[in-house]
Amino acid sequence: MRRRFVGLVLAPLVVVALALGVASLASGRAADTRSPLTQALDVMPDATLDAGFTDWRSVRARLGVGRAGTTAARATLADEGSLRDLTTRSVLGGLVEEMHDKLGWSAADVDWEAYSRSGSGSAMAARLSDDVSLDEVEDRLDRLGYTRRDGLWMLAPDDAAVLSPQAADTLAVVSVVRDRRLVVAADRPAPVRDVLATVRGDAPSALTNRPLADVARALAGSDTAVLQGRAFGCRATAVDGSDPTLRAQATAAVARAGTLTSPTYTGRGLVDGRRDQTIRFAAAFASPAEAVDQLRVRSALTTGPFIGRTGRVEDTLDLTGASVDGTVATLRFAVDPERAAYMSGEGPLLFAGCPVGRG
Repeated sequence: MRRRFVGLVLAPLVVVALALGVASLASGRAADTRSPLTQALDVMPDATLDAGFTDWRSVRARLGVGRAGTTAARATLADEGSLRDLTTRSVLGGLVEEMHDKLGWSAADVDWEAYSRSGSGSAMAARLSDDVSLDEVEDRLDRLGYTRRDGLWMLAPDDAAVLSPQAADTLAVVSVVRDRRLVVAADRPAPVRDVLATVRGDAPSALTNRPLADVARALAGSDTAVLQGRAFGCRATAVDGSDPTLRAQATAAVARAGTLTSPTYTGRGLVDGRRDQTIRFAAAFASPAEAVDQLRVRSALTTGPFIGRTGRVEDTLDLTGASVDGTVATLRFAVDPERAAYMSGEGPLLFAGCPVGRG
């Protein structure tokens, strides 16, 4: 594959004030003009260590399914979205038709979805489109056998069979936040309450974590994204340390490029195109100087044997841009969705990883 010329662009540090709380026309406040990714992360708790995001409104537009109001359109949304790696970070993507039939809404009726994992558990939040009736959402929960208590709709274990095991696990506990048009769900009450405390402003959001917020800014405009704290990101991109051959290859490659240091937060975001896609890998470091140095080292690791995978890196990832903004270094690639998928957030990636053996 012919390499494209890549220039290193060093942007000055930009300090962005990120206000807490999502505005809503329904509540009489001004519309929220922030990116969907920023809106989604702002309802997630500050303890978030691993966050997934799907811009469902954009995904539907990319796939040309409009409002996905037919069975065929919803099938396209689920199937093509998965094939093009656009719904990998979603917990709703595999439940489209079941949720439509039983809950009256699905990923076809959501503006965006976020999934957060922290030490206390995992939770999903989705912003319902304006044409979804919140009364109908709650009526369907009631008819399915959910019981409402202390603001939470809970599905008793004896009633869980009304949903598939995957859906019952994801949607065992549900809260509808009417003034924000949000549905918050988890497998148990505690993670839902953590998100609700953030939504109400009683607890800080993930965006108060400066490295996470900086990485999110670098990934704004993504159709889907994943952001991971240091330990999660290091483990997700590590070369298998139990294989001495791979470890030796990785150590030698890094030695040729320079020295890797561990990011404080990492992320990747995918933007779909008609043929090729663009994927960005962003990493926040301790200082702008470290970000500049790491951009140099990591750019050098974007060619050559794909250690831990097959072939060469450039066979599936064509580096098209590299830049630094403050403490965040970003590598941008063209990727063919028919040849590779990287939004699982798992698998060895030296250029996006930590020092060899760190994880």
